Formats: sequence, structure tokens, C-alpha cells
Amino acid sequence: MTFFLLLACALCLGLSFGRMVEWTWTKVAQHRQTQRIKTALSQRKKALPFQSVLVLVENFLTGVQDRIPKLKSYYEWIASLLKRSDREEFQPHQILGYQILAGVGSFLLLHLLLGTFSISFTGLALGAAVPILWLRDLAVKRERRILRELPNALEVVSLCCEAGLTVEQGIDQYLKNARPNPLGSEFSGLLEQTRSGSSRKAALEMAAQRLQLTDFSLFTTSLIHAEKFGTGVSKTLRQLSLTLRDKQTQMAEKAVQELPVKMILPLVFFIMPVTFLIIFGPVFLQFLGK
Repeated sequence: MTFFLLLACALCLGLSFGRMVEWTWTKVAQHRQTQRIKTALSQRKKALPFQSVLVLVENFLTGVQDRIPKLKSYYEWIASLLKRSDREEFQPHQILGYQILAGVGSFLLLHLLLGTFSISFTGLALGAAVPILWLRDLAVKRERRILRELPNALEVVSLCCEAGLTVEQGIDQYLKNARPNPLGSEFSGLLEQTRSGSSRKAALEMAAQRLQLTDFSLFTTSLIHAEKFGTGVSKTLRQLSLTLRDKQTQMAEKAVQELPVKMILPLVFFIMPVTFLIIFGPVFLQFLGK
């Protein structure tokens, strides 16, 4: 009987000790979580001035968007530019807020350094143009990569169609064997739309509307017409790839022919003055010495 009493007491003590350890661990975890939240809030307060100004500007611009028609059209243009550059994580009012902050910051900086309002207002315009120029540069580079890769992708898809695969299966094979590129991301979105239940025509039209590229629109139109009239998809894509490749060759030849004309201004304003300075500089110094 004594043995069972001792065993019961040991079990009670063990359960009590386990409960106490569990309660202590819970309190420690809550304390650590509270300390993390306080640290995060303190860091947020340190970075608050710039963020608060940006949030105020964004809220103001969002409020006046519907009241000014020109501003609304400008928002739509920025939204199309964000789609072209694949930066849809930003919002148009955020880009406009960055423009205002960059313009005001450059204006104040130049005014403090130079003290002239004319140059400061020039800095205001240049600072406001920096976010838009950044987006345009991203969009142009991305579109060039898409156009450069499009003929190769069409050749792969045409070969897959000749082998008996569908267009979606051909695009899937291209994505498996190609390196990551902007055209691959567009094709991935196209496949996701078709797999989610959307028709091929609607997915192609949405992709062409998002990119706004003539060659890609030609690809989508050719594919839609080939599906509508029952013509050979593989032959259509192969002929289109040859046409686009010839177009790229002609554009490269045109750029090479325009290169001497574009080199005139750097030659006149940068290269020739330095050449004349190196050649006639010693003679001029000797003349001054005499």
C-alpha cells in the first residue's frame, strides 16, 4: 500500500512539474514575442519620417485621381508602363509620389548648392522625370529581349506541332528547355490562363494587350486565324518565325548603317577637341613661352 501511495505522489509531482514547465515556457515565449514586436515598432518609428511623407503623398494622389481627368489618364499611362516593364507590384500613385519626392528633393538640393531658381526648377523637372525614365528603360529592355527570343520560341513550338503536340504542349516544351527570360514568363501566364479554364483566344488577346508589341500581336493574330480557319498551325508559326527573323536582320543592318551618322556628334564635340589639344597644345605653349 505504501508503494502505491508513493507512486501516486510521484505521478502527481511529475504532472505538476510538467505543467509548471509548460506554463513557464509559454510565458517566456510570450515575452520574447512581445520584445520582437516592440523592436519592430521601434525600428519602424526610426524609419517613419520618409515613409509617412510617402504615405501622405500617395493618399492625397489617390483622393484626387477621380477629380482630375488628365491625372486619371496619366495614371492609366503609368499603369500600362508598369505592365510593360513587369513591375506590377507598384501602383501608379506610388510612382507619382516618387516623382514628386524626387523632384522636390532635387529642387531643394540644387537650391541649397547653387542658390539660383532657374537651375533649381530644371532640377525639379529632371528629378520628377527619373522614375518614368527608369520605368521606360526597364520596359524597352524587356521588350527587346522578348522580340529577340520570339522567333526561336516560334520555331520550337512549330516543331512540336509538327510532331503532333498541341500549341500549349509546344509552349510547355519550350519553357522546359529554355532559359528564364521575359517571353517565358509571358508564356507561363498564358498557360496558366488556359489551364484555369480560359480559352486560347482570350488568353492570347490578353497577352497581346498587356505587351502592346506589334510582333507579338502578329503571333497571336496568326495563331487565332489558324485555329479559326483550320489552317496548319505549324506552317503558320514557321513562316512567321522566318518573317520575324528577317525583320530582325534588316533592323540590325539598318542600325549598322546609321552608326556613322550617330558618331558625328561625339566625334565633333568630344574626340576632335581632345585630338587638337594634344597636337597643337605643345605648339601653343611654346608660342606663349617665347
